Amino acid sequence: MEQPVQFANESATLRGILHRPDADPDVRKPGVVFLHGWTGCRLGPHRMFVEMARRLTADGFVSLRFDFRGRGESDGDGADASIRSMVSDAGAAARFLRARTGPRPIVFLGICSGGKVALGTAMETDNVAGLALWSCEPMGGLRTADMRARKTLAALGLYARKLFRPETWRKILTGRVHAAQVRSAILSSEHPDETELAWESERMKRFAAFPGRVLFVCGTADPEAMAADAAYRAFCRQHGIPSAHHAVAGANHSFYSLAWSEDTYAATRRWLAENSRS
Repeated sequence: MEQPVQFANESATLRGILHRPDADPDVRKPGVVFLHGWTGCRLGPHRMFVEMARRLTADGFVSLRFDFRGRGESDGDGADASIRSMVSDAGAAARFLRARTGPRPIVFLGICSGGKVALGTAMETDNVAGLALWSCEPMGGLRTADMRARKTLAALGLYARKLFRPETWRKILTGRVHAAQVRSAILSSEHPDETELAWESERMKRFAAFPGRVLFVCGTADPEAMAADAAYRAFCRQHGIPSAHHAVAGANHSFYSLAWSEDTYAATRRWLAENSRS
């Protein structure tokens, strides 16, 4: 069953889709809350969240996909969004899922900056059993200057390649390319300022005591995600957090092929099955 739902957080209405089997599973079985990336929505890139949620339903899990404030169909202005506001929305989503399906453990499944939101929310939400993080961005002090430069160069390369496509020039000539948005995507996309960086670093200090398990999935053709994965692997080892790491051979940041997506779904389903036995 897939049901449109809405819930409130900080005077805004957030909208999403609740997925549930015909009969809700035992409340000891976790519910999964999906967390999309900075410029995404509850569909996930090329509908990955839709496909994953349907597979989870077949596996007997309840799950919730929703739009953060200022994205998709939820209230708010995207220009006002921050990782902190997304963390607040994620906590509200977990409370809503439990209100609808029982006081079950929660697993946050996030992609890109949605992974940072999962990390930031983990210690603020009761009974979080685990985090499944796809192409997770580095959080706080784990984000080095080299990683920031690599992300900017990757964005430059992407837009440079687009200049060789006829459809790009059609958009430019018809005024459908917004230079300010392109510049922001290249120079400042998801780069926290000093205040937010300090906030993220404080959250990582708290996350060092996380009692659950974590899965990291990234593509081998995504240099920033691979570097972040190595940093997270060292962090989890240092603080005794059980973590699993799955590399999707040849995949880019958003797993843009059927084989890469299916590999990601399968790895996540295996991990959930292994860590959800009541």
